[in-house]
This record gives sequence, C-alpha cells and structure tokens, in this order.
Amino acid sequence: MIYGEIASDISYYDIYPELLQLVQQTFSNVESGVQGDAWIWIFEGEDKVALDTFSSMRFQIKSDSINGLLVQRVISKLDEHYELYIYDKPELGGHEDTF
Repeated sequence: MIYGEIASDISYYDIYPELLQLVQQTFSNVESGVQGDAWIWIFEGEDKVALDTFSSMRFQIKSDSINGLLVQRVISKLDEHYELYIYDKPELGGHEDTF
C-alpha cells in the first residue's frame, strides 16, 4: 500500500543522501540502494516500510505492514524534515512484490 509521498520538486537523486542519513540515524535496520531508481527499506520485526521511486519520480512511502505502527513512525519522522502528501486512504501501487 502507498501511504503518501515526499512532496518536493527536487530530484530524488538530490534528496536521497540526506533522506538515507535521516533514516539510518532513526532506525537500526535499514537497507538501501540506487540503480536507476532509489530505494530505502526499513525493517522492524516482521514489519517493512519502503521509501522508493519505483512507481514515481518522488519518494513514496509504502508498507504492507499488518499493524501499521512502523509506517506511522516513519511518516512522523519524515514529517519533521519534509513536506509530505499523505493519502486519505492508502492506495494500491506497483511493486508490492518487493514486500
């Protein structure tokens, strides 16, 4: 499910280093990479939140988490540093197979 996105017209390549640093300082289990698109995966127990550009030119916030606690913590942290557009209802989006 796509919960929202970072609302910025700045290229995601330019946002990526700062965003990754923020996420790594806040969460202990993080994987990331850039290969055409950029992605950051945050893990906590069985939960996973993805910040990626797989289906957008902006970083989208995605999760298939059962309880939604991790995605809410990620959104709260990002909201302190970035303008976010949060969907009223999470949307189905591409690449759910990454979860």
